[in-house]
Amino acid sequence: MNVVTALLMNKKKIIKLFELSKAFSADSAKTLDELGIYNPDAAFELLYDNVISAAGNGKYYLNRD
Repeated sequence: MNVVTALLMNKKKIIKLFELSKAFSADSAKTLDELGIYNPDAAFELLYDNVISAAGNGKYYLNRD
């Protein structure tokens, strides 16, 4: 498995964690620790790509638009 494939798999897992925790708005946002994400590199790429958004206080939520 190459690095790109591993990163894509990590992104899909991270999106699934947001979905399972129902973190879809600033009110329901979670920290990466709460979601069980201990290697934030893929999460920060999702943030940069506007797949997730920051809600403040280190919490994030999944953009559903």
